Amino acid sequence: MGISFRFAVADDLPAIVSIYNQAIRAGGKTADLNELTVSDRFAWFAEHNEAEYPIYVIEHSGQVIGWGSISPYRKGRAALRKTAEISYYLDFAHHRKGLGRQLIKFMLEDCKRLGIQNIFAVLLDINHGSEQLLINTGFTKWGHLPQVANIHGRMCGQLIYGINLP
Repeated sequence: MGISFRFAVADDLPAIVSIYNQAIRAGGKTADLNELTVSDRFAWFAEHNEAEYPIYVIEHSGQVIGWGSISPYRKGRAALRKTAEISYYLDFAHHRKGLGRQLIKFMLEDCKRLGIQNIFAVLLDINHGSEQLLINTGFTKWGHLPQVANIHGRMCGQLIYGINLP
């Protein structure tokens, strides 16, 4: 199938934004309601780096088809420095092929190098596919914030799924 994983570079940002915008348009996959531009994501991209909080991409035949990021949780609070948030998105044409599971496993494996011991994902409670993906990769439910998000007139909550890494 020709799938590879690597760290994202600045030239990947248009593909990353395009994939994320698919999730926004679909509704219920992210709490963002309006599509983003590449310039909207410059600061976010700059906050990540390979040494501490990477952004990864999945490539197929030289084309970026998905991405994931590891982001700090409550940056600057020393007691939480080994805890991070995981995010992941796949081009809709590549859903249900096991790539999300592969990406998450790749990212979790890299957490050893990063020194991250606890990682969690925050997702909308109407995103059942992502919830099942997390369960299938070893995450457990850590929390639920009921009725905190208004997705185009539909109230929903946020789930927190996490995993403690060895």
